[in-house]
Amino acid sequence: MWTANLEEIIPTLKETDFPVEVLAETTGFCNLRCSMCPQKTLKRPKGEMSFDIFKKIVDEIAIENTSTRLWLAIMGEALLLGDRLIEMIMYAKNAGIESVNLNTNAMLMDPDMSEKLISSGLDEVIIGLDAVTAATYEKIRVGGDFNKVVGNVTYLLEQIQERGLKSPNLLIQFIIMDENEHEVEEYKEYWLSKGASLKIRPKIQWGTAVESKYLDLPDSARTFPCPMLIRNCAIHWDGTIAHCSDADFEGNYSAGSVVTQTIREVWNGELASRRRKHWDLNFDHPLCSQCRDWQTGRSLYYTPEK
Repeated sequence: MWTANLEEIIPTLKETDFPVEVLAETTGFCNLRCSMCPQKTLKRPKGEMSFDIFKKIVDEIAIENTSTRLWLAIMGEALLLGDRLIEMIMYAKNAGIESVNLNTNAMLMDPDMSEKLISSGLDEVIIGLDAVTAATYEKIRVGGDFNKVVGNVTYLLEQIQERGLKSPNLLIQFIIMDENEHEVEEYKEYWLSKGASLKIRPKIQWGTAVESKYLDLPDSARTFPCPMLIRNCAIHWDGTIAHCSDADFEGNYSAGSVVTQTIREVWNGELASRRRKHWDLNFDHPLCSQCRDWQTGRSLYYTPEK
């Protein structure tokens, strides 16, 4: 059974006139076919976010609230963009965005890319590495190379430590699922001994796209709005603003588009009406009624002993 950590999340939920976090899908393409992710069966067209759309997103955040956290992730592997990604990060930092963050599988995060990420001003990088053995890794991160990823992560970690860098903050993430739950303790022991910080969370269901036995709270525990709907604005590579970042990964229930609207307009328009239903504990929206990802705040964090 998973240990609930929602008591720390619920008190932080509040209505805001601009999102706490903006997720920008810089690309819809990925180089892996991970077992816990529906990206490999994505039906909507895949593409790369134009710099014009990215600039429009960043410029609005810079005007509205520079403390809004910008995440470069939804359904694709951002490092596929190479130097274009570095340009995006640098543009966001130069615009005054205080927290620019990246999720990556680290397959392409070789020493050269690590150096570029360090120089870009990136604030945080979360690396998906859900195993401590190659055999388990290959069942989960299909198409990946365990030894290459471990080498890439180790290089970045060592550079951060040796140079005394405050950024990027490096978090190594372990998503607990059937294939790897037997390796959790060994994983923690190995990476904590290296001085790494860890994020461990249960497998989510992306709405109803995949199964997860770890989202095990009863419906009676759903006494608060979904943290993702309340906090996040998810923008797909073509500018489409999704209902939320996970259950609406196909974008079928889009609330608007940054191509023709502002984030603020959509956030305080259609998305506001959907949030109001959640505040009233009305979860009858087609994406919300069967979704269990409202339990997504149950992540656990570990840092090495000083």
